[in-house]
Amino acid sequence: MSNKKNKKKSNNKATNTKNQNKNGSMIKWVVAFFAELIILGLMVVAYLMFYFDSKIGKINKVEIDEGDLAINEELDTSSQSKYKTIALFGVDARDVSNLGQGTRSDSIMIASINSETKEVKIVSVYRDTLLEIENDSGLTAKVNAAYSYGGPQLAIKTLNANLDLQITDFVTVNFLGLTKAIDDLGGITVHIEENELPVLNLAISEQIAVTGIYSDGVFTTGDVLLNGTQATAYARIRSTDQGDITRTERQRDVISKMFAKAKSSDLGTIDTIIDDVFPQIATSLTEDEIKTLANAVFEYQLGDTVGFPFAYTPVTHDTKGSVIVPGDLNSNVTALHEFLFGEQGYVPTAKVQNISSAIQNETGIGAQEIVINPQSFE
Repeated sequence: MSNKKNKKKSNNKATNTKNQNKNGSMIKWVVAFFAELIILGLMVVAYLMFYFDSKIGKINKVEIDEGDLAINEELDTSSQSKYKTIALFGVDARDVSNLGQGTRSDSIMIASINSETKEVKIVSVYRDTLLEIENDSGLTAKVNAAYSYGGPQLAIKTLNANLDLQITDFVTVNFLGLTKAIDDLGGITVHIEENELPVLNLAISEQIAVTGIYSDGVFTTGDVLLNGTQATAYARIRSTDQGDITRTERQRDVISKMFAKAKSSDLGTIDTIIDDVFPQIATSLTEDEIKTLANAVFEYQLGDTVGFPFAYTPVTHDTKGSVIVPGDLNSNVTALHEFLFGEQGYVPTAKVQNISSAIQNETGIGAQEIVINPQSFE
């Protein structure tokens, strides 16, 4: 009887040992499997980073002197510290060699990216806005002249000095790049009004002459799917409604529609856009900064967009033509900081106050009631 018990114990022990060995082998296999998955994942990430590196080289890099960007000495930058603020310029250039000095910026935008919430706010600066150009002349001119006089460096200096900003980077794209990007996305749908049709078709003809990309005209109103040439032409209409004011609304509408469509596009589409658009871009952003922004691109949410100045008076100047005069610059800058950075009751620096007084003395236009009418395009 004792031998039977001992034999049974021995069998149980052997079975347990066998099960333990089996379980141990299973655990080792599972660990090895997950380790292989992790290694495979790292290899994919490494490949994608290498692949992206090869694409970044297509962008035209432009060095700017960060020590000469006219960031006002008295400026308290604490409220701007959690934001990445970038100047965006659209230029009417036929090739990348004309993305710098000598070309007026047809579109001027300020993009503010909240590093915590990933919300992106965009402000269009009306190209005819009368500001002080920071080229040591101390003279006022239409703000779009700054890019022509001194390229992105002078354009950034002018925005910083007049608006109490600390912009250190820019992105410039020509309209060929915009057209190709929209075509790669399969077009975008915008709402066309009856009064826009005639001028839109004229603008399409002009756009074909600039880019060489043919397109049919647009002959229907309402929500219309536009190709790249049509949508770029739509964004450049300035002879209806409030002129440049309405045009900037169209530009922000186009960007919003592109932003939404790009976020839902597949990698093949994004790859095509990169190949087509990167060569049409000039920027001061470093490769690391571009990677950081690209890594979070699907987290970004486009928030409200507005035009600047918020309060203004259109004036026909004896020597400067049709200009938009801020009424006044001080109160507009205060409202701008509230919109971009959530800063209540911002007090502009002495530099901005001096520019504001100079513009008021030159034009006779004083302070006006500030009303912010943000647009959110769906």
